[in-house]
Amino acid sequence: MADTAEHKGIVTEVTDDIVRVKIESISACAACHAKTMCSLSDKTDKFIDVKRSKLHKEYHVGDEVTVNASSGKGLLAVVFGYVIPAIVAIAAIAICMALGANELVSSLVAIALVAVYYFVLYLLRDILNKKFVFTIEE
Repeated sequence: MADTAEHKGIVTEVTDDIVRVKIESISACAACHAKTMCSLSDKTDKFIDVKRSKLHKEYHVGDEVTVNASSGKGLLAVVFGYVIPAIVAIAAIAICMALGANELVSSLVAIALVAVYYFVLYLLRDILNKKFVFTIEE
């Protein structure tokens, strides 16, 4: 499917509500032949929860699966996670500087506003979880 992002993973937990899948996130550095020389390689495990109500098959711990997400939802996640906070920070700095505040105060206000923004996202996580739905390829 061209409009989905796919990741291979392994089922690590199955509950009444979710199937938790562990995917390995590897940066480009991790595949580099010189990664041992520069210590920039980045390889982390990420966990994705898939609602069992969306599944038509039973999964067990250790099953290898492919997790799908709409690529449009990925773009929306980038907007929520990076674009809006950048706009908030830049606007806060510009407004504070225009009001005559120095760079330190402007920067602290920008950091505080971005922190508030991320806290609001945290409070809205249940609503956002309904928007960002993952499925397992059958």
